[in-house]
Order: sequence, then C-alpha cells, then structure tokens
Amino acid sequence: MAQRDGYPEGDAATLNDARQKPLVSRRRIEHLKALAYDCGLTAEEARKHGKLTATKTWEALLSEHGLEFEPKSEIINDIVAPGNSGQTHSINLLEWVNLSQLLAVSAATAGLIILLLNLWPRINPLNLFPQIKITIQFGTK
Repeated sequence: MAQRDGYPEGDAATLNDARQKPLVSRRRIEHLKALAYDCGLTAEEARKHGKLTATKTWEALLSEHGLEFEPKSEIINDIVAPGNSGQTHSINLLEWVNLSQLLAVSAATAGLIILLLNLWPRINPLNLFPQIKITIQFGTK
C-alpha cells in the first residue's frame, strides 16, 4: 500500500518496470490500471475516487499518489494523426487517379462492351431478348 508521504511502496526499479512494460491493450484505462496495480495500489483505493470503469478514477488515484502518466491529449494526438501537424491537404481528381490507368480501364471497358455485343446471339440462346433492328434515315428520297 502507500506510504504516509504519498509515494507508493517499492524501490525505483519496481516503478520503472511498470512504466517500461509494453501496452497489451490500446485502451487507456487498461494502461492506467496496470500502472496502478504495478505500483501496489488496489481497486479499493481507486473506488474512493469513483467508478472502477472510469478513466477519470484511475487518473485521480495515480495523481493522488504522485505518479506520472501520459495526459490524454498526447495519446490521442499520437494515435490519430502522427504525421499531420494540423494542416489540411485537399486532393484533386488528377492526384487521385493516374491518367494512364484511367485510359487503360476505359479501353478495357469499351473492348468488353464490343465483345458482348458481338457474342449476343450466342449468349442469348433462348431468345429472351429478341434482336431489335433500328434503321435511321437522314433526308428524303
């Protein structure tokens, strides 16, 4: 348990081991709980500060005993946007689509449509969609 001077029992090696253990869970509350348990603090002590499922409870417990932990804002910034320094970058269509890829996909689509139109009599053996002849005349005779 805690000594009367506000610091947890244990030597410096024990406290450093608690900070150097890798995070198994990405949840911040799990990290705070592990730090508290490694420093000899109990759930009963944490319950005095609120619900055991609240991150605020574990932060208050660690702060009361003078233990340091990473503030919430630093963790969120590291996870959400490590490479973004607050600048927004708009992207236009030519950056998103490579022009040669667009041309290749267009040519492949046109080739597939022509192939299907030429093979339509073989694809449609039951004559489900009968052929329609369209005659277009320009001018008068």
